[in-house]
Amino acid sequence: MSDSGSSAATKTATESVDSESTDVPLVADRWTNNINYRQLVVSSCVGILQLWWHPYLFDLRKLLPFIFLYNVFSFVIGYPMFYLELGIGAVTKKGVMSSWDLSPIARGVGCSMLLTCAATVLALGAVSAWCLAQLVHSAHSFLPWLHCAAAAVPACAARHRSLTAGSETPAHSFFFNFVLKLRRDGLKCGLGNIVWELTIYYIICWVLIYLIAVKRVYSYSKLVLFKDTMAFFVLICSAIGCLNLEGAGNMFHYCDWGVLFEGTQIWREAIEYSLIEITVGQGTLVMLGSYCPQQQHKLSTTVLLAFLAGKAGCMTSALVLGATHGALMKDYETNSTHLWSGPSTPIILWADFAARIPGSQFWSAIIFFTLFVLSLSFVALSVQTIMSAFTGHSIRKITWALLIAICILFCFIGVMTVCTQGGLYVVTFLMDWPVTRTRTAIAAIVAACVSCAYGQTVFCEDMFFAVGEYPSVFVRVCWAVAPFILTVAYLSGLLEQAPYAVAGWSLATFMLAPIGFVATVYLIFKFRVRKIVREK
Repeated sequence: MSDSGSSAATKTATESVDSESTDVPLVADRWTNNINYRQLVVSSCVGILQLWWHPYLFDLRKLLPFIFLYNVFSFVIGYPMFYLELGIGAVTKKGVMSSWDLSPIARGVGCSMLLTCAATVLALGAVSAWCLAQLVHSAHSFLPWLHCAAAAVPACAARHRSLTAGSETPAHSFFFNFVLKLRRDGLKCGLGNIVWELTIYYIICWVLIYLIAVKRVYSYSKLVLFKDTMAFFVLICSAIGCLNLEGAGNMFHYCDWGVLFEGTQIWREAIEYSLIEITVGQGTLVMLGSYCPQQQHKLSTTVLLAFLAGKAGCMTSALVLGATHGALMKDYETNSTHLWSGPSTPIILWADFAARIPGSQFWSAIIFFTLFVLSLSFVALSVQTIMSAFTGHSIRKITWALLIAICILFCFIGVMTVCTQGGLYVVTFLMDWPVTRTRTAIAAIVAACVSCAYGQTVFCEDMFFAVGEYPSVFVRVCWAVAPFILTVAYLSGLLEQAPYAVAGWSLATFMLAPIGFVATVYLIFKFRVRKIVREK
């Protein structure tokens, strides 16, 4: 009797589970292993942005104050918003575009996220080509940036000599003259000619990106262990190596905490940096959240591990490159090394760091190979984010063709823009405006929609049913105050004088326009329907 009773109970339980599983369709790529999924999310925060993008490396006066502000805002803004976007994907079990059904007024957010993701893909595709070029040049009989080239224009200043006005350090001169073939007059005369060597590297990068992205997120997950191991190996070895650099302490000597009171720009950029370093605002986290395992999963632990991994990589690389810049200042006995603000400085400082340590060719190859792999994997994950917006049975049949079309489109646009003699200016513009500025506005709207339009309490209950845990009080308080802080940060940029401000604000407005358009249409339709119902 007991055996028959237990078998009947088992049969009933099985039938109930089967019926429940058919009622709630799961995402096709939904993870079934908590450990693998956690590793995937953590790895999304160990990428090229953590080892490369540091806005104030060119100015040691502001580097440490900026890092201090970044750490503050990363806990108050970055971590809660990371949790929120991952939670939205886990609750809705949908992609970037469809997940906003929980708050119909915010359905335009998904489109703005994809536009931000597309701008990031274009910028980081160029960084992949830069790293590949530096990797190829590391295979020479000696590093070409160890010495000055006679053909360099403007003049190159050898180490331990005076750095005259307009001259450049060897690594700086080599990267600008022989990798980018940069025009120094800005964009006044257009983008200039296509740099064919860089174009070949760029096309190779996109072929590899396609091969990574073709199998969707699974192909990216196979890179996780390898790229993360390489990244932390380079960071640990670099941290040990920079301890022996003479002049590394200059970043502490020249630090000026008074810059915190000189204006709002450094505060705004610290908030933007806290978001971009953990990929908030581009839809990747929503996509990864939709892959959350069906069984109970401690999402807070996953978020914390990813946050700490990203912060460890970011802080270590910033201090290593800051120490390298300090050593560079010591070489020339000057407080200005003529480094430019923007995306070129980290590449130059990584090259300079490799040239300073024993076995420079080996370490240069390892460093730029790691940066190359990190940039490829991040761009591939971003492309998969864009692809995740195209759902449906009919579209899935032509996914391969759609992916080819997207890769060819980005490759063509990149060759025409970032692979030219003015490509550095394009990448700088992308990083300063569409890649970073729009994230604060998107994050503010996401937090406001969840906290106000949908209801924070309802969302937390949904998270409990999805992953088996409620968000902490600290996270919920941060969600409530985040819209105000992020809106102030975004609007404060209107008061600042910035290069290409008209074009930048125009592009940022265009990228955020879907949010306003959809919200307007929704409100008009809602009030119209309500009026019709009242009249009847």
